[in-house]
Amino acid sequence: MFIYVVIVLIDPYGLWKQGMKRDFYVSSALCLISFCIAFALAMRWSIPSLSPFLVYWIKKLF
Repeated sequence: MFIYVVIVLIDPYGLWKQGMKRDFYVSSALCLISFCIAFALAMRWSIPSLSPFLVYWIKKLF
């Protein structure tokens, strides 16, 4: 967990230093989502599948 947090903090920092603030915020949000999913999987929490929802919308589109 500690290594994951360090990578998440260091990775988008280069974007901030280059002045790419919007990219920094998007990258940070995606890293936060990724961390939450990894933490839930590590704690063996059940994560609901989005498959039925996606299948429904794809069938509706076609």
